[in-house]
Amino acid sequence: MHHEKQLLFVLLFSCITIVAFAQNTFAFKAKVIHNKKGIMKDFSILVNSEVATTNDAGIFVIALNNDVTHVKVALQQTGYTVLYPTGGYVFVPRDLNDVPEIIIGSPQDNTYLNQYLAIYKEIKSNNTATASEISSLTKKLDSLQQILLTLNYTETDLRSAKEVQDGRDRYYPEITQNLIEFVDKAFDLQSALENITAFAFDNPSALQNMYNKVTDYNHIRNTLSAQRFNYEKFIVDYWQDDSLTNRFHSLIVYALDSLHEGKILPLQNDITQINQYLSNKNKDLKEKIQQNIAKEMPGLNDALAELKRRNAMFQSEFKN
Repeated sequence: MHHEKQLLFVLLFSCITIVAFAQNTFAFKAKVIHNKKGIMKDFSILVNSEVATTNDAGIFVIALNNDVTHVKVALQQTGYTVLYPTGGYVFVPRDLNDVPEIIIGSPQDNTYLNQYLAIYKEIKSNNTATASEISSLTKKLDSLQQILLTLNYTETDLRSAKEVQDGRDRYYPEITQNLIEFVDKAFDLQSALENITAFAFDNPSALQNMYNKVTDYNHIRNTLSAQRFNYEKFIVDYWQDDSLTNRFHSLIVYALDSLHEGKILPLQNDITQINQYLSNKNKDLKEKIQQNIAKEMPGLNDALAELKRRNAMFQSEFKN
């Protein structure tokens, strides 16, 4: 009897474990279509590096954790590439009854979609084009759309591709400019602080310049701090590139945490003491401030050089 109770407990515990595991996952399904051959039956595809195989309807099903919002798909076979969605990023639909489509084909076939988006972007951004020029571009766009529809793209696919392009066009200038401005203002602040150690204590215009640089730096730093998570989400949604997202994350953490918190924020004490010096002109305090800043400058210079390097690497990959 004791053994029977023990066995029952084990069975119940196993069932509870299975149920708990199931509750932490959901079934994600998507359809794989070749742009010329149509539905891909019994076809293997990598979903977040795990192999999934399609059924006779071209649909694969894979278990995902509940917190997953998108998957990255890739192909094992050479000669094929994921044409759509961009970069193989497939977003999990809110309604799991919806079945996202993954279009595959030869790498050369991707040029049609690229041309389609390039013309769409030109129509959208060309404010000086004549009515005749716009009409000509629109005809080219319609012609490419018809080609893409014959290649198993749907109107929904093309609308989603244009939404991605819209997001890139909307946020690329803002993200780029704010990162460049942060780098510039951080270097300006470093230069102003170096001037303090040289001659600025008794130069009112130089002191005012330093205060202006502090204000400018704080303004862009506050902007980036407020937007950092929004920008990262925009890059995930509209650039759909894990490498780019990781590079941005690394850059923003370095800029706002390592550089600001570790190298620039400690200088606030020196700036406060400069105000104290202006009140009493204490020579010993002046020397102490100069020594502190001179001591901190090498570390700040190295950190700024690293910031510049990381930003340059990010900007070289960040395109709209």
